[in-house]
Order: sequence, then C-alpha cells, then structure tokens
Amino acid sequence: MSFEKIKLRFGRSFRRGDRVVCEGRLGTITGATYPHVRVRFDGRQIAVPCDPCELHVGTALIATLPVLGPQPS
Repeated sequence: MSFEKIKLRFGRSFRRGDRVVCEGRLGTITGATYPHVRVRFDGRQIAVPCDPCELHVGTALIATLPVLGPQPS
C-alpha cells in the first residue's frame, strides 16, 4: 500500500526518508506495506513494519531524546 492510502485510512502523513520515533527508538522511513510503515531503526540494516499510529515524525521530538553512546569512565 502506498503512503497515500495510509494517509486516507489513518489520517497520518509520511514520506520515505522521514526521521521518526517509535517506542523511544529513532529510525528512518524506508517504505510502506499496508497497513504498516517500514522503518529502519538506527544501527540496524533491515527495516521493520510499524503501526502508523505509533510513529512520531519531526526533528523537535527527536531533539528531546537522550543521546545514547559510550559513557565517560
């Protein structure tokens, strides 16, 4: 299914390449497979289907998440 059909069904607009947050994980939208949006989460090679209602798009939300990485010793 296309992003247009997901928009009609769920009222949510997505585009390939959008950065999203799902359950606290950052990822990039790679495509759509009805009724899901496929997201490749950071650090992974394979995209997984996600419920469009659980995705949050936008850099403002992403900027508020903590940065994960090596902790200073």
